[in-house]
Amino acid sequence: MTSTLAIRIVIPCYNEPDVMNTIRSLFNCKKGHFGVEIIVVVNSYLISPNPVREINQQSYQQLVDFAEIHNSPEFYLSPLYIEDIPGHQTGAGFPRKIGMDKAVAQFKEEENPQGIIVSLDADSTVEENYLTEIYHCFKKCKLKSATIEFHHPVEHLSEDDEIRQATEAYEEYLRYYRLALEYIGYPYAYYTIGSAFAVTANVYSQVGGMGKQQAGEDFYFLQKVFPLGKTQFIDTTCVYPAARLSDRVPFGTGPAIAKMIEEKNLKRYSYQVAAFTELRLFFQKVDLFFDFSPKEIENELRALPVYMQSFLEEDDFVEKLREIRQHTANKINFRKRFFQYFTAFKILKYLNYIHPKYFALAEVHEQLLELRIKK
Repeated sequence: MTSTLAIRIVIPCYNEPDVMNTIRSLFNCKKGHFGVEIIVVVNSYLISPNPVREINQQSYQQLVDFAEIHNSPEFYLSPLYIEDIPGHQTGAGFPRKIGMDKAVAQFKEEENPQGIIVSLDADSTVEENYLTEIYHCFKKCKLKSATIEFHHPVEHLSEDDEIRQATEAYEEYLRYYRLALEYIGYPYAYYTIGSAFAVTANVYSQVGGMGKQQAGEDFYFLQKVFPLGKTQFIDTTCVYPAARLSDRVPFGTGPAIAKMIEEKNLKRYSYQVAAFTELRLFFQKVDLFFDFSPKEIENELRALPVYMQSFLEEDDFVEKLREIRQHTANKINFRKRFFQYFTAFKILKYLNYIHPKYFALAEVHEQLLELRIKK
């Protein structure tokens, strides 16, 4: 509709009778001197039951009706209707990919590689300055990607409500884990939440687009994105994902809340600060590994805790280190390649390797307080 579009927002929509709350929230945002398209991918899977398909049809019709009334050349809604996606489990991954692939193709046609693709969910609302803050942060700071502040609104629920307690505990866990990644010196310590990130069209293409995972697609995608250039955490606006039980995806906020309530355990447990501290000490040696001889590296590894030694040995760490060293000419590139090898996924794998065998899982609230003291 317009040749000056700067932002395309992609929203997967599966069994979401209240998706119009999200759309109204976006249309109520402050407008800037840039165009916006909202792509909503209403989708069903081969395994989807008829009641879900009926809700999808109703949602799609509501979206179409809304678009006919409210669309303008500079700000418009584009509903898509995709049925019978193959797979044994529903999820947001493939529908998100469909929408983002469409967004990047349109930016390419418009010769706008710096067009901004924003990921949002159909159960989320946004702050009034959401669009203008994303636009200005990308343009002013020349960002290639961004993650966006989020908060699950539960304040309207009573303090003893199970959903409120479980949601607050899970959000606290997300805050704790990101802070812990920052504490250990991991260079890409950002949230990886599907409803709260954005990338340029060029970067999206560079990493080969969004994966088809049924859940966790945001995590895997962003791990490829972060090393490519400047990323920023935009905390001057906010996304508000719904706090609710959900079986739409195998893991994430909804399933985590449901599990906590089902197990009658409204406290969240996670990895100990002590384990992160050992990783911090290990990562502080990265620059030394560039200069050390094989013998010196061997001596350093022998001084590590036995369980870390075992993990690294099983991962063929010494050989990986040799390959990284062989293909880098300076410490800056060495460090970059090191963390392309020792990714957030490998950190998570290590933490699961040592918990609970060597470290007991601990209550998140207590660990967060301890971590804040250390930082």
